[in-house]
Formats: sequence, structure tokens, C-alpha cells
Amino acid sequence: MLIRNLIESRYAEQTKFFEQSEGFQHLVSGVANIKFYDEFIANLCKTHLKSPQILAFLYAAAPPTVANTIQHNMLEELGFDAEGICHPDLLRKLASAVGLDNAKQAQIEASSQAELHKMCSEPMLYGTLKELALSVLLEVTCFEWMLSRLSGKMGIALQQYRKLEKESLEWFFHHSEVDIRHAEEGLDSVVNYVEYYGFEIDDLKTILDITFRENIFIKRYFGEIALAKETEMLT
Repeated sequence: MLIRNLIESRYAEQTKFFEQSEGFQHLVSGVANIKFYDEFIANLCKTHLKSPQILAFLYAAAPPTVANTIQHNMLEELGFDAEGICHPDLLRKLASAVGLDNAKQAQIEASSQAELHKMCSEPMLYGTLKELALSVLLEVTCFEWMLSRLSGKMGIALQQYRKLEKESLEWFFHHSEVDIRHAEEGLDSVVNYVEYYGFEIDDLKTILDITFRENIFIKRYFGEIALAKETEMLT
């Protein structure tokens, strides 16, 4: 219970800070211009298009007790489950709905893949693969935790203020439904991962501090400048 509470408290902190940020408030209040909304959508697509590959990496490192859950999430992302909804295709539909042409979408796809290339090519921040995988797992499950609570609000805002059809916003509304389950499963997965690989509490706290040293949602969705501005307001 201590491990789960420790992790969930960090997820709650990240989510609360994001929800109270200037960027999120602009997004859901309608005060932002079209360029702001379209840049947000481009950043969101860049962030989540690589989700199947990230889940494949986590599946390779997963303990036997959670491997099936991560495998199911990966297949769900690819549309190979019973529902047959390919999540990257939902993002491409969203990008097309805001008028991003083929060249811009190709640029987004390339940027998403470049982040994977960087992750695999740069020296590891951690001493072992199990530590790196834990950091990635924490970030992925934190996104699921946040999306289960806020993706519906984001989708409604884009429908109301960016005037997008609900059909094009399926990615948001789908995540607001399924990520409630994913968020709970994600927490279970992290706890099992920590226990399986024998992490000490102090080591877990260190990895949590490194993984969430910045707000991952502001950084991914609104960019480095917005993150720096929000961080500066705290100091």
C-alpha cells in the first residue's frame, strides 16, 4: 500500500499542476486562438503516436504477473483487440480534422520517431535496464492516470472552441472511458514491477524524483517555453 500511495500521490501532483497551468486553462476556457489549439494537437499527436512502440518495450521488461496486461494495452493501441480501434489512426484523424496536410503530418510522425531514436541512442541515465523501464512505465501510467480524469474536458473544449466534430475527437473520449481501467491497472503494474525487481523505497523515490522533475504533461503538450514559464511562477 505504501508503494501504491507513493506513486499515486506523484501522479496526482503532476495532474493537478497541469490542470491549474496557464496552458490547460487557456485550452478549456476558450480564450486561446486557433494556432494555440492546433499546436496543442500537433504536440499531442507527436507524444502519443509512438505509444505502441513504448508499450512493446515495457512488455519486454514486464514481470510475468503484469505482462498480459501490458500486452493487451499494446494490442489495444494497435487496434488488434475486440474493439479494433487503432489509436494512432485516431490521432491521424484528429490531425486531418484541424487541416494539417500530409507534409505536416509526416513531420509530426518523423518527430515522434526521432524521440524514440534519441531514447535508444543516447547514454542511459540509469545504471540498469530495469531502472530505465521503471521510469518509462511511471511516465506511461501517469499519462493514463491523467487522461482518465482530463481527456474528456480537453475533448469537449476542442469541440466547443475549435469547432471540431465529435467524431474527430474520438481519441479524447475513448481515453476518458478506457483509461479509468488502465489507470488502475497501471498502478497495479508499477507496484508489481517494483516488487518483482526488488526496488528499495529510497530507490523508487529517486526514480520518481527524476522522472517527474518537470511536469511531463506541460512539457509534452505545450512545450519547453510553457514549462519554463510555469516553473518560474513557482519560484
